[in-house]
Amino acid sequence: MITRLLYDNEKAAYDAVVTHPVQSWMWGEFEKKQGNIVYRLGIFDNEKLVSGYTVSFKKLPRVQYSAGKCLRGPAIDYDMIQNIKRLAIENHAIFVKLEPDVAEYYFENGTEKRPYYPTIDTSGVKVSEKSMFYPYTFILDIDKPEEDLLKNMHEKTRYNIRLANRHGVEVKEESSVHGLNAYLKLQAETTSRQNFYLHTPNYFKNLWELSKETGMLKIQNSYFQGKLLASVVAMVQNGRLFYAYAASSSENREVMAPTLAMWETIKLGKSLGCTKFDMWGCLGPAAKEYEPQYGFHRFKQGFGGVMNQYVGTFDLVMLPGLYKVFNILDKYRWKLLRLKAKIRNV
Repeated sequence: MITRLLYDNEKAAYDAVVTHPVQSWMWGEFEKKQGNIVYRLGIFDNEKLVSGYTVSFKKLPRVQYSAGKCLRGPAIDYDMIQNIKRLAIENHAIFVKLEPDVAEYYFENGTEKRPYYPTIDTSGVKVSEKSMFYPYTFILDIDKPEEDLLKNMHEKTRYNIRLANRHGVEVKEESSVHGLNAYLKLQAETTSRQNFYLHTPNYFKNLWELSKETGMLKIQNSYFQGKLLASVVAMVQNGRLFYAYAASSSENREVMAPTLAMWETIKLGKSLGCTKFDMWGCLGPAAKEYEPQYGFHRFKQGFGGVMNQYVGTFDLVMLPGLYKVFNILDKYRWKLLRLKAKIRNV
C-alpha cells in the first residue's frame, strides 16, 4: 500500500471510495472557498485507488498557526497519522482533529449495545475535548419496500405521515436556487425561534454553487395551501443518503409537514439507489426530555433507524502548550456566539 497526494484528474476515482459528503472532492473545493488549505490523499493497492481522505487547515487569525481537521474519514492507522503529521508541520498546525466515519457500537432497544469491532489505531492521538459531529446517529436501512419501512416506524410517526397526506401537504423536490432560497428563508425563522447558531446564508449559497453539477445536494420543500412549512437539505454520497440540514415554520404545526418532508426524502433516496439513510446525529441512548435537542432526537427516532455510536473524536496534538490555550479560547468563543444568538433574537 502506498499513500500519495491526488491529482485533479483523479476526482472521480476518489469520490468512488469515500463514504461521507464532507470527504467528497466537492467538499474540498467548498473548504477552499472558505479560505482553507486542502490536501486529498489516496491510498493505493497495486496502483488501484482503494481508499482516501481529505485533510484541511484553517489559518488562525493574527498568528502564524493553523488548526487542521479530517472529519468522517477512514479508520485511523499509523500510516495515516504519519502522513497527516507531515502536512501539519508544513502548515504550522497546533493540532489536527480526526473524526473517523467508523461506528463502534449499535444499540438495540435503546440500551443494549452490540460491538462492531472496528480496527482503529489511536496510539498517536488523544481523545478530543470537543466533537464536530454528534457521537451518535440513527442509520436507517432504506433498501426495503416502502411498506416495510412504514411498518418499522413508530406508530405516531406513521400516523403523522397519513395525517399530512390527508391535509393535502405537498412535498416538492426543489434542488435549485429557488429551492435553496426558500430553505434559507425558513432557516432564518427557525434559528430565530429556537435561539441557536447556524451557518450564514453565504455558506449555503457557496455549497449550492459547488454541488449543483454533482447532484449531491437535494432540497425537499413541504407546502400547505401554497405556504412553505418545512424544508430538508439532504446529501447523497456513494449509495448513502444524509439528512444534513432542516428548517420548519411555527405555523400550521397540526398538518405535520416536517414528518412528510422526511418521509418523501427517504423515498427520494430510494429512487436514487441509496441503501442507507444517515440522520447526521442524535443525542444518544440516555437522551433526556429536558435537553434542548430532544424534540429533534425523538423526531428522527420515530423513523425506525438503528442508533450507532462512532469510535470518537481525536486530536493529533503538534504543539501541546498552544493546544491548551486554543481549547480555552474556543470555549469562550462558543459561549459568545450563543450569547449573540440569544441577544439577536430578543
